[in-house]
Formats: sequence, C-alpha cells, structure tokens
Amino acid sequence: MSNRRNFLKILGTGMAAATANPVLAGVSRLKTNQRTLKIGLLSPQSSLFPAYPYSFINGFRLGIDQHQALRKKQIEIITEQVGYGTPFLSTQAARKLLYENNVDLMTGILGTEVVSQFSDLFQQKEVPFIVCNPGEYFPVEPLRKNPFLFFNTLNLYQSSFLQARYATTHYGKKGLIVTSLYDSGYDAVYAFTHGAEMEEGTTEVVILRQGTADTVSEALFRIRSAAPDYVYALLSGDLAREFILRFRNEENSSLPLMVTPFVTEEHFLTTLGASAAGIETIAPWSRNLDHPASLDFVKNYRETTRSNPDMMAMLGYETGLLTYRALAGCNGDFSGTSLARALREARMTSPRGDFSFDPETGWAQTPMYLTSIRAGLFNLTPEPHPEVLPQSIAAHDLAFAALDTPLRSGWLNPYLFV
Repeated sequence: MSNRRNFLKILGTGMAAATANPVLAGVSRLKTNQRTLKIGLLSPQSSLFPAYPYSFINGFRLGIDQHQALRKKQIEIITEQVGYGTPFLSTQAARKLLYENNVDLMTGILGTEVVSQFSDLFQQKEVPFIVCNPGEYFPVEPLRKNPFLFFNTLNLYQSSFLQARYATTHYGKKGLIVTSLYDSGYDAVYAFTHGAEMEEGTTEVVILRQGTADTVSEALFRIRSAAPDYVYALLSGDLAREFILRFRNEENSSLPLMVTPFVTEEHFLTTLGASAAGIETIAPWSRNLDHPASLDFVKNYRETTRSNPDMMAMLGYETGLLTYRALAGCNGDFSGTSLARALREARMTSPRGDFSFDPETGWAQTPMYLTSIRAGLFNLTPEPHPEVLPQSIAAHDLAFAALDTPLRSGWLNPYLFV
C-alpha cells in the first residue's frame, strides 16, 4: 500500500460522498413580511490579487439571489469598503452598517484579529456577523464564545497542518519551509511545523527577503545544503512565482514541492506553465471537483460573470447560500437571536461538500482535498486534480491549543488582501 493511501487511512476511515441533492433541497422560500431585509457587506481591497474582492461579491450575490430575492427586493446588500482591512476603517464601517443602516446581518472579508477589536458591537446590537477570510488565524476563545460571530474561511492554517502530516508520512521526516516575512506573519508556519512534529518530523524555515535581488538564490543554496525530503513554499504573488520557476527550472529539482492552495488557482497556474506539474497542496475547493453542487456553481458563475470562479468566488457563493438559508429558516422572525440560531443549526451541501457550523464555536466545518497539479494535455495550462480527504480537522482542534493566545505578530489584514 502506498504512503499516500496510508496517509488517507491515518486521517480517517472514510467520508460520505457529497449528496447529489440540489443545494436548496428542503429549504422554503423566503418570506419577508413585506419588508426588505438588509445585509451589510465589508469589502477590502487587494493590490496582490485585485480580483479577489470582486470575486467574493459576485459569488455572494449569486448565492443569496435564490428565487430572485435580490430582484424582488426581498434582500438588499449594502457594501462598505474597508481598504486593506485596518482596525479603524473596519470599525467605522461596521458601526455605520449596524447603527445607521440597521442591517439585519453582516458578512464580508475581514481579518480575524481585527474583528476581535470590535466584536462586542455584535453582541450589543444582537446582529450576526459571518466573518470570511482565507483562514490565516486561529480563532481565540473570546471570538469562539461570541454567540453572534460565525467564521467561514478557506482553512489556511488547517491546510498547512494537514500538508505537514501528509508530506512527513509520504516523503520523509525532514522538511524545509520557504516563506517570506509577510507570508510567515500568520499561523500557517506554526501549524505546519506542529503537524510535522506530530509525525516525528523536523522542519527548517528559510525566509525570503522581499525586495532583495539574491534572496531566491540564497534560498536555493540553503535547500541544496539542507538536503530536505520535501519543500513547502508558503509564498504568494510574484515571490512565489519566481521561487517555483527557479526551483523547478534552474535547479531541475525533483524534490516534492508543497504549496498553499492559492498557488493552485487558475490565474496563477497559467503563469507557471509546465513548472507547476507535480505540485501538491491540501485545498478547501477546486473548480474541478466532480460533484453536483460544485458543478452547478461553476456553471452558474460562468453564465453570470463570463469567467471561471476562484476560491474567493466560491467562498462568497457559499456564504450567500448560507445567508439565504438562515433568512428563509427564520419563519418571519428576523431578530438577531433567531438568525444566529438558524445559522448555528444550518446544514447544507455547498460547492466544497457537506457544510455546517460547529455549534460551540461558530466555525465552519467543511471537507478538504488533497490536490495534485498535472500537466495539461498538449502543453495547456496544468490542472488541479482533487481527492477528498477522509477526514478534515476542526479549526479549534486541541492540536492548535498553543495558538489560543492574544499574542500575535501584528499582521491584521486578511491574508492576500494587502
């Protein structure tokens, strides 16, 4: 039996296949009692990936507009821009939505650490807030205990943890993490290191210095010197692209290469070309997933926007679906307490599979996918090939207990929104 299959057995004995039922099966139509329900949406900007804010909003509108709820003016989306998601702008925008616009529910992309600076507003106003982001930070206890906070993320630090366990059991005990000062400022480095340690592995960290001409050359030299069994590139943007291209082409390295899920997005793979072949990651979703809810989402998104969805579009769509289900499940009682209860009890099939919130922490629970990049036919763009993991890992798992502390690096913006 291969190491890959052994790893899958380690994680669990099996996960039920995604249901083929429509995503809104059994959900009643929204009844608003002749009033328009207001949804506040916080939207940051990103110089690194400028399309991501628009992808999220497009996905959210598509997800929440069930039975033409937007066109019938049953639901109104009120958007506030928050720049790069700094505490001051985010707090001002949240206050405006809560106290001037009197929204019934809030969502949007915001850093978990920023939310903690004004999370009391949502308890005072009794308005639920579905916080969305790439999942760069562990949710500390005060956030988990707030009954009006819910978190729907792309599971970055869980992905890093699971990738370390996979790489250590599949390739060898000695790993090397290549990252940058920016990319290392969240919880993914610790999660990866701890995951490797749980499988009796060791890791070494090499930090690339952004803006320094020879920094990639130095990292490649360190890799040759350290002779690791595998490399994990915790990088983003141009630095990730340069490192991967040089690692593959100049070094002609056959070392296994793990990356963050965002490196396997279509827009990034097109710039890597054949150099992407063989890369592996553990991702929350891929548009190549072959189950009905995902296929339906990809089809509808393409028809609506004339473009392929990325992970932020999926996250927005999933959050929109969730919001509609919660509103429809309130039976006309749109108090904050009723909405929070509907969210806590929500169960659905989203594009990434079975979705629910942990009732104790308000943190989304979803599948994860072991994804390998294979060369495209006739040298076309390489494509991700996902394989569902038998078991994911909860955001508040005891493996992350050391992260349950107010001490942080100071990086406040959502990952990739800089």
